[in-house]
Amino acid sequence: MSADPLPSVEYGLTNLSYAKLDRRSTPRFRTVCFDVKVVRGENAGLFRARNISDTGIKLDTHWQLTAGERVLVKLSESLAIHGAVLWSESGRCGIGFDRPIDCASLLRAGAELKRDDRRGALRLETMTRATSYGENGIRPVRITDVSPRGMGLAHDGTLAPGMQLKLIAENGVARIGAVRWATAGRAGVRLVEPLSSEELERVGETV
Repeated sequence: MSADPLPSVEYGLTNLSYAKLDRRSTPRFRTVCFDVKVVRGENAGLFRARNISDTGIKLDTHWQLTAGERVLVKLSESLAIHGAVLWSESGRCGIGFDRPIDCASLLRAGAELKRDDRRGALRLETMTRATSYGENGIRPVRITDVSPRGMGLAHDGTLAPGMQLKLIAENGVARIGAVRWATAGRAGVRLVEPLSSEELERVGETV
C-alpha cells in the first residue's frame, strides 16, 4: 500500500508535552491492544500494538524490518511519532521513538478522538475493485478505504443502511458485513470478522 512520504516533523503532539526522562526507574510499559499505522518509505500497514511506553512501542507485524530502519508510527490520523526499528523477530518488532513522549496523555487523546469521531479507526486508502452480493443484487463496487473492522465503498447508489452484504475483493479477500451508513455513491460497511494485517495489505495493494 503506497503512502505519503514521512513528514519532516511529528504532528498532533503540540498539546502533549514530551516526557522528561525518569532516571530513577526503567521505562513504564503499558499493555495495550489497538491498531496503529506504520509508514515505511512509500508503504503503510496497520498492525496491532502490544505495549507502549514513553520511549517506544512493541507491535505484531508480518513485515521484515531491519534494525535502524526509519518509520512513522500513527496512533490516529492526527497523532504520529517518528522513530526507528530497534529489533524485529518472529512476527513482532520494537520501535524506539525519536524523543520520549507522555504516553498516558497520548493514549487519553487517542481515546477521546475515537469517541468523538465515527471514523476514528485508522484506515488504509485504496481503490480496489470488488463485488458485493446483497438484496440489491450483485453489484461492482470500489473499496475506497479499509480497516480491520470496516470498509468504505464507492457504489452505484443502491446501498442503504442495514443491508447485509458479502464482499469479495478482486484479489480474493472475502468478508460478510452490514452497511452502517450510506449516501449517494458512498457507504461504510462494518465487517463481521476482522481482517488480518496480511489481508489488509492485500486489499490495499491493488489501486
